[in-house]
Amino acid sequence: MQNIYSGFKAFLKGLVSIFDITGQSFLRSLPDFSGGFERDAQALAGDWRQVGQDMRSAMNKVSQEVQYGKR
Repeated sequence: MQNIYSGFKAFLKGLVSIFDITGQSFLRSLPDFSGGFERDAQALAGDWRQVGQDMRSAMNKVSQEVQYGKR
């Protein structure tokens, strides 16, 4: 996938350079997509780990409340 994005960025660079009459590069502001999917996957995995930890914490709290008669 990384090659697709780098190819797309190269295509855009060539396309924009046709119309670039100011000499300033528009593509410096384009995001770098290399490794984007991997970073997203890692971020999502971390988010779901946190959700699991939060649910475990809540379940333990409810279990303790039931055990001690608070519910």
